[in-house]
Amino acid sequence: MADAQHGKKLVLIDAMSLIFRAFHAPMQTELRSPGGIPTKAIYIFVRTLRKILKDHRPAYVGVAFDLAAPTFRDKLFEEYKANRPPFPEELAVQLPYVRRFCRALGLPMVEKEGYEADDVMGTLAKQGHERGLNAFIVSGDQDLFQLVDQHTFILKPSRGSTDGESLTVRMTPDEIVEEANRKHKAETKEDLPKDQQQMIKTSEEAKLQGALQHVKLSDLQLQSVPGVLGVTPSQVVDWLALTGDPSDNIPGARPFPGQEPPPTPGGKKRSYIGPKGATELIRKFGTLDKALEDYAQEEKQSYREALRDFRKEALLSRELATIRTDVPLEAAPADLKPVPVDLSELRALCQELGFTSLLREFLEEAPASVHAAAEVEELRTPESVNKWLRDLEERAPVAIGLAVEGEESFSGRLSSLGLSDGRRLASVSAAPALLDALKPFLSTAPHPKAVHNSKLLQLLLGKSGIGLAGVTDDTMLYSYLLDPLASSQALEDVVLRRQGRKLSSSVADWADAARELAALFVPEIAREELKRLYEEIELPLSGVLADVEAFGVRLDAQVLARMSGEFDKELTDLTLEIYDRAGQPFDIDSPKQLGEILFEKLKLPGGKRLKKSGQYSTEASVLESLAEKHELPRKIIDYRTRTKLKSTYLDALPKFISPETGRLHTTFNQTVARTGRLSSSNPNLQNIPIGDEFGLRIRSAFVADPGCRLISADYSQVELRVLAHLANDPVLIEAFTRGEDIHARTALEIFGVPPALQTHEHRRMAKAINYGVVYGLSSFGLAGRTGTSKTEAQRYIDAYFRRYSKVKESLDRLVEEARTTGRVRTLFGRLRPVPEIHSQDVPSRNRAEREAMNSPVQGTAADLMKLAMIKVHARLAREKMRTRMLLTVHDELVFEAPEAELGPAREIVQAEMEGAYPLKVPLRVDIGVGQNWKEAK
Repeated sequence: MADAQHGKKLVLIDAMSLIFRAFHAPMQTELRSPGGIPTKAIYIFVRTLRKILKDHRPAYVGVAFDLAAPTFRDKLFEEYKANRPPFPEELAVQLPYVRRFCRALGLPMVEKEGYEADDVMGTLAKQGHERGLNAFIVSGDQDLFQLVDQHTFILKPSRGSTDGESLTVRMTPDEIVEEANRKHKAETKEDLPKDQQQMIKTSEEAKLQGALQHVKLSDLQLQSVPGVLGVTPSQVVDWLALTGDPSDNIPGARPFPGQEPPPTPGGKKRSYIGPKGATELIRKFGTLDKALEDYAQEEKQSYREALRDFRKEALLSRELATIRTDVPLEAAPADLKPVPVDLSELRALCQELGFTSLLREFLEEAPASVHAAAEVEELRTPESVNKWLRDLEERAPVAIGLAVEGEESFSGRLSSLGLSDGRRLASVSAAPALLDALKPFLSTAPHPKAVHNSKLLQLLLGKSGIGLAGVTDDTMLYSYLLDPLASSQALEDVVLRRQGRKLSSSVADWADAARELAALFVPEIAREELKRLYEEIELPLSGVLADVEAFGVRLDAQVLARMSGEFDKELTDLTLEIYDRAGQPFDIDSPKQLGEILFEKLKLPGGKRLKKSGQYSTEASVLESLAEKHELPRKIIDYRTRTKLKSTYLDALPKFISPETGRLHTTFNQTVARTGRLSSSNPNLQNIPIGDEFGLRIRSAFVADPGCRLISADYSQVELRVLAHLANDPVLIEAFTRGEDIHARTALEIFGVPPALQTHEHRRMAKAINYGVVYGLSSFGLAGRTGTSKTEAQRYIDAYFRRYSKVKESLDRLVEEARTTGRVRTLFGRLRPVPEIHSQDVPSRNRAEREAMNSPVQGTAADLMKLAMIKVHARLAREKMRTRMLLTVHDELVFEAPEAELGPAREIVQAEMEGAYPLKVPLRVDIGVGQNWKEAK
C-alpha cells in the first residue's frame, strides 16, 4: 500500500487556527449576511480551503476541529488554557456554517473527544507517513512545527491575508536559503560587483521558490524552524517547556499560576527563561533533560536558578506542549478521500450568507447547474411576431428581456428582445421591421409588463421612435428597494443572489428570469411596505430619467479646449513654483519623491511611512495639515486639483459627445447609492466641484441651444429642512418658517452673536456644525472640519443639542431603531439596512451609528428630489412646454427653455419643486437663468 500511495498528499487543516485568523483579519468593511449574521470568518475560511484544494489537489484531506469537552491536558493541569478570553459571540454563530461548508465541499472532518485538533493531525500525519504520504498541515500555530520532518510540512497563511491567496511552505525555507548560500558562498558578497550579487540573490530566490513549489526537499536536513529562534523540530517541545506558552497558560520553567516563587538570595527580583534564553540553553545542552540534569554548568545565574527551582514545571510543560501521535481515531488517512461537492447545499449556504461571488465560482465549476430554459421560439418575421402576440391570453402579463450591443446607455444599441408569458418563450431580433411589429404591444398598456431595467429599455426603444407603456414590474428597482446594499443589481447577479442559478445566454431566458423575479419580489415589496415608494417614486422616475438621458445636454468643446490650454499654462507655472519652493526639480506625481522632499529635505513634521511601500504618506489629509505650516503642500494640492480636473473633465468630456446628436448623454444610475440618491456615469457629473472657481469654469462649457437659456433650480438647505421635519424641532421649524438664515440662527444659538455682528468665521463654523449634526459627526470629525480642538468641538455639539433638543432625541431614536431592527427608513419608507450596528469593532459600529442618523435625512432629501423631478416633468408635458429637463446634480435640476418660455418655465419649476411634498417647514428653491450653466448657477 505504501508504494501505491508514495508521494501523494495528505492535507490536514487546523480549522480553529484558520477560523481565528480569519476572524481577526483586517478588512475595510465588515461582512454580514442579509440576515445580519457576521460572515467574515466563514468567507475567508472557505476562500482558504478553495485555495488549498486548487493549489495542492490533495488525494486526502482532513479538517480537524477542537471539541468543547475537556482533554487529557486539562486533567494533567487544571489551569491549562484558563487565561483565554471568552469565546467571541460573533465567532460562535459562524462555526456551524464553517462545518456546513466543509460537508458541502465534500471534506471529511476529524475530531476526537479528550484530544485537541493538534493531536488528531499529529496522529494522521504519522499514519500517513507510514503509508508513504506527504502530510501538509495548514495552521498558523507554531507548536505544530515539532511535527515537521522530511514527510510533514507546514502551510501557514500569510499575515493579513483575507482571501486565502497566500499560503507558504514553512518546512525548511531557512535551510534552503542556507544551503543555497553555502553553495555560492565563494562567489557572493564583497567578491563580486553589486549587479552580479543581485543576480545570484535572484537565482537563489528562484531556487527557493522552485523547491517550495515542487516540495523536493528529501535531500536536505532541517537545521532550524523559522519563528522559533533557530531550534530544530525535535527541539521545539523542549524549547516550549522552557519558555512556556502564554496562549495555552503553559508555565514553562517558572512558578505555576498563583504560586509564589521561592525567595532568591538577597531578595532580588527573579527573572525567568525567555525565548532567547531557551534557544541558548537548547543549543548548549541539546535537550531539556540534559539542561535540567547539568543545570549547575550554566553560567547565567537566572537561568541556573530557573532550571534548578522549576524542574517539575518544565517537565509538565513539556508534556502539555507535546503533540500526541497515537490518538485512537475512528478514521485513518485512507478514509479522508474528498467526496463530490453538494452543489445544492453550497447554493443554499451562499444565498443565505450573501456569498454571491463564491456562488458564481461554484456554479462555473459545475456547468450542468445552468437553469434549463424551456424551448425558445425565434420570431424572424413580422407575421410570426403578430401570431405570437395574438396568442397571448387577454391582459396576460408578459416579461421582456433585452440584449444590448455596447454600453448599457444612450450609446448602446438594442440587438434583440426576449418574451415570456409564463407558457412560451420567444426571442426577436431588433430589426426595424420586427420592432415595428412589436410597437403596438410595447407602446400600449393592455398587457402588464415585467422587465429588468425599464429605463434602459425605454431609452433604447426611443431611439427607434417606439414608446414603452404598461410596465408594472421593474425587477431591478424591486431588488434595489429590497436590498440596497447589494454590490450589483444586474440581472445575472440578482438571479444568482435570489435564485441561486446562472443565467443562460438566451435573451428569452432573461425575460423568463424577470417574470420569475417579479413573482418573487411583489409579495416581498408589499410585506416590507415599499409598494407606494415603488409606484409613486421609483417606477415613474425611471421614465423621467430615460427622457432626460435621451435629450442630453449641449457641450461647447471649444470652451473646454480653451480651458484645457489655460490649465496647461497654469500647471506649468505651478510646477516652476513648486520646484522653487522645494529647492530642486522632482517628479511631482511621484509620492515617493514628494515624501522625500517634504519630510527629509524640508524636515516638515508629521511624516508617516506606509507599511507596505515604506514610503511617506502624501495623501490629501496629510498635505492639508502641512499646508498650514508651509506653502509647498498648498501648491501641491492646487497642482493635484487642476491635474485631476483637466484629465477628468476638460480633456475627457468632449469624448462623450454623441456623434448622432452632438450632445452629451450621461447615464443616471437609479440603483447604486445606498441612500436612494441618484449618481451619474459616463461621464460622472456629480463630482464636478461645487461652489469653487474650478467647478464654475467647467460649468461654463455646458450651454443652451441657440434661442434657449438654461435654468438652474437648486433646493436650499434641503437636508436641514428635512431634519427639522423629522425631528419636529420647534426652534428649527420656527427659523425655517420665518425664512431666517439657518446658519446665522445657529451661530446666534451657539455663540450668542446676533446676525448683524456675525463674521464669516461665525457662519462657517455654524454651517459646519449644522451639517456635521446631519452626518452624525463626532467631536473628532467636527474638529477636523472646523480646525478647532476636539474639546471645543464637543462643546459646540453639546450646545447645539441643548438648543435643538428634539434633534438629539430624533437622532437617538434612529440609532435605537437601527439597533432593534437592523435598519432605518426615510420619510417615504425607503429601507436602509445598517448591518454593522452590533459590530464588536468600535470604528465599524460608530460608522453604522452615523449611517443610522444620516440615512433617513439624506434618503428623504433624495426622495423629495425624485418627487420634484416627476412632478416637474409631468407638468411640462401636460402644458405642452418645449422646456426640457437636462440634468440632476445633488440638490439641483437644470433645464433648457426656449426664451419665449422662460417666465412660465421658471414658475412651473419653482412651484412644483417647492410643492413636491408638504413638510412642516417650507421647501425653498433658488432659481437662476443663463446662457450656460455657470451663469445660471
